[in-house]
Amino acid sequence: MSKNLKPEELQNFLNQNEIPKIKGKPKTFLGIAKQPHYENVLSNIYAFFFNVFEEHGFKDLFIKSLLELIQNSKLNKENITLTDFDIITEFYTIGEGRIDLLLSNDKQAIIIENKVYHYLDNDLDDYWNSVQSTNKVGVILSLHHISRSNYSEYENASNYINITHIELLECIKKNIGTYLLQASEKYTVFLKDFIQNMKNLSSTIMNEKEIDFYFNNQQKIRETKVFSEGVENHVKAEIEKAGNILNGVVLSSPRANSNMNSRIRCFVSQKNKNLMITVGFDYLLTGENKLYLIVELQNEALVNREKYKQIDFSEDELQISFSENFRTTNYNWSHFAIKEYILLAKDIHQLSSFIMRKLEEDHLLSIFKKIERILDNSEVK
Repeated sequence: MSKNLKPEELQNFLNQNEIPKIKGKPKTFLGIAKQPHYENVLSNIYAFFFNVFEEHGFKDLFIKSLLELIQNSKLNKENITLTDFDIITEFYTIGEGRIDLLLSNDKQAIIIENKVYHYLDNDLDDYWNSVQSTNKVGVILSLHHISRSNYSEYENASNYINITHIELLECIKKNIGTYLLQASEKYTVFLKDFIQNMKNLSSTIMNEKEIDFYFNNQQKIRETKVFSEGVENHVKAEIEKAGNILNGVVLSSPRANSNMNSRIRCFVSQKNKNLMITVGFDYLLTGENKLYLIVELQNEALVNREKYKQIDFSEDELQISFSENFRTTNYNWSHFAIKEYILLAKDIHQLSSFIMRKLEEDHLLSIFKKIERILDNSEVK
């Protein structure tokens, strides 16, 4: 295949292949707070739900589910029942370590080491020897399964079981049925969000089928990306061409590689830097084919907005002037007049001509010039 993908080859590739849609991961409250993976935060949440007397109302759901997994494991710990227990986070050990979560009473204990992204390099023997309960078990709670060979160096390795966060939470979901009747609605929502957070941490962004599709078609995908970038560059060049042609303005482009660079170009008035025509094209190449032409005011030009009511606008100009954005916001920028366009391929092909024509036909340019005059204090009506 040639270095550049021809349009007919691209069309043929798209006709023969259904491009997988990467779903991504749902947002969670912990994710929004930028704390989705902090082990101490997650341990505190587990501690809250393990507490059978807390206001969540799930009672013994969490401990019952954890015990079920322990009792069904190869550790042969059917005799651990653990009722009337204390919950301690960051329990200090003899060797000056800290157990993430300790569930214990005088006779029984569950030592929980909560692992997210960190390696398992904790002294499991120190943890074990620091807990005085006679009947105890260690749980390594991790995102993914950890082979016992990773911690077999410890004398008490055989007393630990590895359970993944998802295994525990799936067991909780399985057992939750009747608990929902008395559980707090608020904390039910929190629990669902917590489960989703752990699913996000435990899963990859893309599945195996999507990865296979990429590696089976990576050459064509790369060429398609180059083709797409070529179209985007064409759009930018045409918009910039219009800015260079238009009299009385200076083309202003956002910093290269910035987010705004692929969203807007501004034609700034040579008489007043706070007045400009902004071309918004961020929705032009996303399937919506939308282009926005905007008369924008910034900073000092927004002081005393009432003065713009003195301008003798025509009826056609008034239809697009004094936009809601201008009337209702108090930012240091505002869209005084705005027009939205749905473009066809022929419009995008000759985009600079389209922009110049619409600025004139739809009165955006005349609005711009009238505002420019009042800002220059040369004409006030």
